[in-house]
Amino acid sequence: MRLPKNYPKSASFRRWTIALLLAGLVFGVGGALFLPYWMPTAIAYAPNFRKQAGVFPEARPGELEVWGISQQMEVTVGPPAALLSLWIMEPSRQPAQGTVLVLHGIRDSKASMRGIRLLADGGYRSVLIDLRGHGSSTGDWLTYGVVDSQDLTQVLDALGRQNLLTEPAGVFGCSYGAATAIQLAGRDPRIQSVVAVAPFATLQVAVHSYARLLGLGFVVPNGMIDQAISDAGHIADFQPSEASPLRAIRQTGARVLLIHGTSDWKIPPSSSQQLHAAATSHSRLILVEKAGHDSVMATVQSGLRTEILRWFSHTTPSGD
Repeated sequence: MRLPKNYPKSASFRRWTIALLLAGLVFGVGGALFLPYWMPTAIAYAPNFRKQAGVFPEARPGELEVWGISQQMEVTVGPPAALLSLWIMEPSRQPAQGTVLVLHGIRDSKASMRGIRLLADGGYRSVLIDLRGHGSSTGDWLTYGVVDSQDLTQVLDALGRQNLLTEPAGVFGCSYGAATAIQLAGRDPRIQSVVAVAPFATLQVAVHSYARLLGLGFVVPNGMIDQAISDAGHIADFQPSEASPLRAIRQTGARVLLIHGTSDWKIPPSSSQQLHAAATSHSRLILVEKAGHDSVMATVQSGLRTEILRWFSHTTPSGD
């Protein structure tokens, strides 16, 4: 390795500099070789990969009551087989005005959604669900709403058998859960209203956005990212093109309220704008100024309570 003429004479400095240069070279070459294997795995593997039912920590005694959870359920779904964990939050006044499924974000759990009390306080039975492979639910793979929406149709069936599916039925979801909510509406006509906070329009949009956020978009060709998405579909046995809220919102007659922060760097607000443009007759878009992907939920709970309850009660006209 040839060093510049004005390079410092300190032997120690020279050794450290050469070591760093070599490390950078090794990392660059190794990273280029490793990324094609790492990226599909990162996309496809669920948090609970290979975990069996019964190994998940339970809430401490009294916690569920404090959180307003009145009942726990487990629902077997599939194929592929999985056991989903549910919490049910009954409204303070009976009878319930409807049933709303509540869906969390990627690599999160239903426990993170327990603060969404506006639905129960507004008279709706809230069903908080650990999507497959998350929280206390089993499942090995992430399918970005493709298999999840099939699971949730079976959850609706199970709720109906327990006389817990009071119509109208709706879904409230954030991020991964928001995208899944729209896909469920495209699949199941029982869903009449959706509130989707920061959804992605397609899986390709979501993965490319996260690649840019991690800095990979500057060094990894788009073709390699697209191949990683395809490989993830092979790993998890789903078709990535089907992970498309954009297609689902065109297929459903359900009313879809889209909420997105204008400063969302993880999933850009253009995703919700695209979704709204595809279904202006039965959707509405609310852009929350200066809100990010993780901070937008605070505005949802504090400033959009009335709009959300009206949306589920069908008293707010669709359209923007």
